[in-house]
Amino acid sequence: AHPSQLHAVPPEMSDEAAVMVEPAACAIHGALRAPIAEGATVVVIGAGSLGLMVVAALRAFTPAGPIIVGARYPHQQRLARDLGASTVVEPGEIPRVVRRHTQSMAYGDQLTGGADVVLDCVGDSATITLALQIVRPRGHVVVVGMPATVKLELTTLWHRETNLVGAYAYGAEQLSDGRRARTFELAFELVMAARLERLVSATYPLAKYSDAIT
Repeated sequence: AHPSQLHAVPPEMSDEAAVMVEPAACAIHGALRAPIAEGATVVVIGAGSLGLMVVAALRAFTPAGPIIVGARYPHQQRLARDLGASTVVEPGEIPRVVRRHTQSMAYGDQLTGGADVVLDCVGDSATITLALQIVRPRGHVVVVGMPATVKLELTTLWHRETNLVGAYAYGAEQLSDGRRARTFELAFELVMAARLERLVSATYPLAKYSDAIT
């Protein structure tokens, strides 16, 4: 590895916390990929580890107002609230909640208004389509999850002048308070502050690396 890619782990940080720093850096970069104004309504689709870390990053490093999260399982719903979500619902309930919260109307599956920013932490055809349906005109959709081949109806992207962008890896970030920082610096800060080591689900001794991968 190039020396610039190496980051010293503070002695007080556990291995479980340290292993979360790199994925937390990806989440932070995604959370900061679109401009988020003071009090903006933000939606996070997907509450796996990546989605949960995006919620934590949004609350820690942006001036977002309400953060609405679609989470399928009870433990994800609990963690999403604990990490900063304002409203947590089943994924199928997201359009209704966004509609009510933004006082929008619905025309078929499309909202007339919608959230200012939507972060898709899944990245398949259904979730990107949902993101385009619930974001406001000229709003921002950030694909943080890793997409493969997708099939999309892009009429609304054109008609509503939606900003659709991807977020990959990390680098240097510009924060709303004017501060610039390397993503990894923010990641160490976030992992410690939000106790992201609790997202580690299993540990293995190094000798059993093949079992861990399996």
